[in-house]
Amino acid sequence: MNITSDKITDYINGFYAPLDDDLAKFRERNEEDRIPLILRETETFLAFLLMLVKPERILEIGTAYGYSALFFAKKCPDALITTIDRNEHFIPVARENFDCREEGRRIDFRTGDADAVLDEMIEESAANDSCGFDFVFIDAGKSHYREFFDRAEKLCRPGAVIVCDNIFMRGWLVDRSYEGAKRHRTNVKYMRQFLDYINERDDLSVSLLSSGDGLAVIRLSE
Repeated sequence: MNITSDKITDYINGFYAPLDDDLAKFRERNEEDRIPLILRETETFLAFLLMLVKPERILEIGTAYGYSALFFAKKCPDALITTIDRNEHFIPVARENFDCREEGRRIDFRTGDADAVLDEMIEESAANDSCGFDFVFIDAGKSHYREFFDRAEKLCRPGAVIVCDNIFMRGWLVDRSYEGAKRHRTNVKYMRQFLDYINERDDLSVSLLSSGDGLAVIRLSE
């Protein structure tokens, strides 16, 4: 379900340009195989945002086949990327995609339950007094965005930007008449709670966008 007009989306995507031929072919294969990946209009927005933020360290929660991690690595050639996934079917494919590309050398691929991996990273950060992330992309289990955000926030530098994808969940968040809404009512409940939480915090700057399947762009206080 497209949450905006198909005609508007088609018009926007008419300006879409992949970073290189490698990513173009990668996207095409993922789309043909119906593998989860960022939508074209979302990628365009992220490319613009990354030019503004100029991150040195990027954290991604939700790897799938590794498209977005490689997009981050190619768009930000001086950045280090950490990406997390637990799906046993995605992990070997993503690892192969990283291993066969030069950009993969800057990708720290961590596997397992994201909450557990993030807790380990928080302990590592405290022990090593290491610099935090300045850009985070959350695109994993929708009912766990609050837990992901709370942990990611502890790993971030002041002023970091956190982007959460698919927050409108094919329109289910605002209209239960959309097909599939009833099956996902628990996810919808937790997503609404998460969005209420970040918007109620005075120390966060939050913007909710209808781009793609909905984005929450959050800037931490400095």
